[in-house]
Amino acid sequence: MDEFHRKTHVSYFCYRRGNEWPPKDSQYTPSTEGWIKLNKRRFHQMDYVQESSSKRYEAYMQCVYSALIVKNFTEYGWAVTKAPKSIVDKLQKRLHKGVADEKVRTESQIDCVETDNRPFFLKDDEMNTEILNALLPFHEAWSGVELIPNNAYGLRVYRNETNLNMHLDKRETHVISSILHVDHGINDEPWPLVIEDFHGNTNEVILEPGDMLFYESSKLVHGRPTIMNGEYYSSLFSHYYPKNWAETLETIVLDTHYSIGGLDVWREAKEKIEGEDNIDELTFVGLSLKEPNCKDAWCGLQNSIKWDNISPNYGEIISGDGIVRKLHNIPLQEFFETESSTASTKDEL
Repeated sequence: MDEFHRKTHVSYFCYRRGNEWPPKDSQYTPSTEGWIKLNKRRFHQMDYVQESSSKRYEAYMQCVYSALIVKNFTEYGWAVTKAPKSIVDKLQKRLHKGVADEKVRTESQIDCVETDNRPFFLKDDEMNTEILNALLPFHEAWSGVELIPNNAYGLRVYRNETNLNMHLDKRETHVISSILHVDHGINDEPWPLVIEDFHGNTNEVILEPGDMLFYESSKLVHGRPTIMNGEYYSSLFSHYYPKNWAETLETIVLDTHYSIGGLDVWREAKEKIEGEDNIDELTFVGLSLKEPNCKDAWCGLQNSIKWDNISPNYGEIISGDGIVRKLHNIPLQEFFETESSTASTKDEL
């Protein structure tokens, strides 16, 4: 198929699906006022991103997927709970032993971390898989869907004067995720996770050791754009996806492509016209996002909601409305203590 017929083919399916640009309010998912406003602003910024057409296309695909196409599973897209103490104890032991090892390896280069002081990486696949499966009922209870475990990543150990650009995770596998904060330096300054939500808010969430933050990580832009000031900060990242997600994703990717594929919005950047100087610049590092003219490269921090000292009890969650709720259908704390004790006995034998 030559270029003319390819463009005609894509345009036909684009318009046959009722797609247009800019999108109608009814196309946003969810259709809350804040979510629509947040993403309209981002799409407007993207009009002026100076990149190649292929990079602009990938950036549009990522943002269209998040803003318009894939469903949300929860009202706010994030919540904090308390992880089982025995799991936290096990991870802290692994962390402190690993950090003391002079041969600890440095994590490989990723777009989201631009600083030279790259994170340490403490790998234990067997323990990670064990924890990934143990935490499955927590993620299912929060999301309300049956999930398939994909991977647990870490321990990642961030070091002083580093940051993590705002980004979205892999849509293929990182649908329902969590950050289990293991530990940080005693005298470290708080280092918030910054995450947008489905009501258009930017949230700065301070996690304490043992806190576990659930989030819809391929739909909500998140990161740690502020510079870390401390000794170390370590977490375990767990990722899951819904059952039958592969079939659903195939349709989603096609819908995303045909939302913009036949429209020329992504091909070339616009030139700013008089009166549009108030548009905050948006740039991409790989597929991570930065707003370089704002403090800490993210404008949403100017009016963020700050969450500190929110650690709920085991079996409870707190989210964007500030209400503490029960997390149902999860194992009792004693279950993990028994499992841990049995494992320790086997190790001794």
